[in-house]
Amino acid sequence: MPIPELPIFVAAQQHAKSNPKKIAVVDSVKQQSFTFTQLLEDVAALRKGILEQLGVSDLEERRIAFLATGYDYVVTQWATWAAGGIAVPLCTSHPVAELLYVIEDSDPSLVIIHPTFEKIAPGLREGCSTDIPFMGLDPLSRNEKPSLPSFSPSFPVTRRALMIYTSGTTSRPKGCVTTHENITFQASSLVKAWKYSPSDYLIHVLPLHHIHGIVNGLVASLLSGTTVEMRPKFDPAEIWNRWQDRGSSTMFFAVPTIYSRLNDYFDSNIRGTDKEDAARAGAQALRLIVSGSAALPTPIKAKFAEISGQTLLERYGMTEIGMALSCGLEVEKRIDGSVGWPLPGVEVRLTKDGSIVDAHDEEGMIEIKGGNVFIEYWRKPEATSSEFTSDGWFKTGDVAKRDVTGAYFIQGRASVDIIKSGGYKISALEVERKMLALDTIQEVAVVGLADQEWGQRVAAVVKFRDGTTPLELSALRSELKQDMAAYKVPTVLKVVSGIERNAMGKINKKILVQKLWPEIS
Repeated sequence: MPIPELPIFVAAQQHAKSNPKKIAVVDSVKQQSFTFTQLLEDVAALRKGILEQLGVSDLEERRIAFLATGYDYVVTQWATWAAGGIAVPLCTSHPVAELLYVIEDSDPSLVIIHPTFEKIAPGLREGCSTDIPFMGLDPLSRNEKPSLPSFSPSFPVTRRALMIYTSGTTSRPKGCVTTHENITFQASSLVKAWKYSPSDYLIHVLPLHHIHGIVNGLVASLLSGTTVEMRPKFDPAEIWNRWQDRGSSTMFFAVPTIYSRLNDYFDSNIRGTDKEDAARAGAQALRLIVSGSAALPTPIKAKFAEISGQTLLERYGMTEIGMALSCGLEVEKRIDGSVGWPLPGVEVRLTKDGSIVDAHDEEGMIEIKGGNVFIEYWRKPEATSSEFTSDGWFKTGDVAKRDVTGAYFIQGRASVDIIKSGGYKISALEVERKMLALDTIQEVAVVGLADQEWGQRVAAVVKFRDGTTPLELSALRSELKQDMAAYKVPTVLKVVSGIERNAMGKINKKILVQKLWPEIS
C-alpha cells in the first residue's frame, strides 16, 4: 500500500534517495539504528496493519491513541498520518486514570499499546466506557536490506493530524488539534531559523506527548535529515558521557530543570577529575543548545555557561502555536532574559485592554497569528472561539514586554492558575479538584512558588477537616500519585485553619502567597 505524498514523507524519501545509508533514528534502548529507507518501509507496513485492523481504506481523521517509545513511537505516529488519521500520543508516565481521560475524550477508533506498557493495558481496556479496539505493537528491529515503498497523491494537508492534550485554567485538559499544514509550518520555521541539516545529530530526552518533543525534537529534525538519538528518559550521567565523546552530538533541547541537573552532576562527579577537560570540550563542541517550556532562571544559565562555554538559546512557544519567538543563532546577539524575535512566518503583537501596544517596555498580552496556530480544541467550539480575537489572533494568556530591537521578554501568565514546573504546564484547579476528593481535606488552594531549579514548585495550602488526622506531605503525595501524574503533585504543603475568600467566594492567590511565603513574594 503506497504512502501519501505528505511533506514529511516526501522529505524522508529524498533523504533516503540521496543517501540510502543515512540514519534517521537511533534507538538507545534497542541499541539499533534505522535508516530513512527502513523508516518509510516500516511506516507503510504498519499503515497497512492499522487499516486492515479497522477494515477501512482511509482513516478519514479517525483518532489513533498510542503508547510507545523510541523508534516504534516514530513509526506509529507516521503510520497514523499515512493512514489519514489523527495521532493522539499518550503520556508514558501518566497513571491509568489520566490516560483514560485522554482516551475517552479523544474518542479513538483504535488504541495501540507497545509491549513495554502491557502491564497497564488491562486497566485501560477495563476502564473504557465504550468498546474501543486495542492493538498490540510488535517491536521493530533493524532490517539490513530495506526498500522504499511506493508513493501516491496525498490527501489535503489541511486534514487534522495531531492532538496533544493541554491543561486549561477552568476546565479539564483539552485536545489541541493541529493539521499537517500546521505541523509542517511549525517544523519548517524552526529548520530555517535554527538551520537543522543532515549533518546534525540530536540527543532526544524530551517527553513525546508535548509540542517541544514532537515538533522541535522529531518533526523538524527528520524533515531536515537530522539524525535523532532517542532516549527513554533524561539521565545526566548518560548525557555527559555522550558529550565527552566529542562530535557525537550537535544539538540538544531541554527544559531548565534538565540544565540544573546537568550543572549539579558536573559539580559532583566531573569537576576536578580527569574527565573535566573532555566534558567541557564536548559540551562546547555542540552547535546548538536550546532551553524552553519554562522560564530559564539566570543562575542556571550562568552556571551552564561557566561549565560549557555555551550561552543557552531561549525561545517561546506553547501547544497551540508551536514555537513563535526565538533568539538567533548568533550568540553575541542573544539578550539575557529575552526569548527573542518572531520566527519566520509568525506574526506577534501585544495588546492591552483591546488596544495594540506599540510602546517599548510596556506590558501587553501576547497574541499570535500564522500558519503555526492550531485550528481547534477538540469538540469544544466555544472554548476555541473564546481564545481568538475578532480579527483572528490567538490569545496566548502570557504577558510580555518588547525592547527597542523588537526582542520579547516574557513577564508571566495572566492567570495565576497555570503553574509552570520543570517544563510542564499544570492546572492548579485540576490539582485542587483531585485534592478535594480526599476525605480529610476541606479546603485547598494550589499555587506556584518561584524556584530556581523548577521554575515554579507546586504548593498546596490546606485546611483539613475537623476530627481527621492531617496528612504529612509524604503521605499526601503518595495518595495523590495514585490518580495524578507525579509532576502535578504538590511538593510544598502549608496547613492553615482557614483560607480567606472574597464576597464571591474566590481566593486571591497572589495575596495568599504574599502572606504565607513573604520571603519569595
